[in-house]
Amino acid sequence: MKDVETFDKDVLRQLISELGPEDTAEVLRAFLDDTNRKIAVLDTACPDPVLVRQEAHSIKSSAGTFGFLTLSMLASEVEQYALCMSPEQLKKATLSLRKIIEETVDFARSVLLAANMEIE
Repeated sequence: MKDVETFDKDVLRQLISELGPEDTAEVLRAFLDDTNRKIAVLDTACPDPVLVRQEAHSIKSSAGTFGFLTLSMLASEVEQYALCMSPEQLKKATLSLRKIIEETVDFARSVLLAANMEIE
């Protein structure tokens, strides 16, 4: 989450203006917890392409809501191609998704939630 392009502050600002900072923080925490559960599902020994596609779709949509562009774009790619990937490709894609999820979670907790959703 180091590059400016990975996070769209304006998207989050809009959400905060609609929900308020406290409710936005609560929804963000729920997203982070839910996304961690989703990646645990994706980490199963033999990934099911249909399940991977469903989880990627959910991650894509939710990440976009908060302005997490890189996560949303990668999840979109995984969703789009999951059904035609080999098991090895699917595993590699879910590992990449996991890495971006971990970076996003770290960013959200250490920057957004730590600052009580105040954005520069």
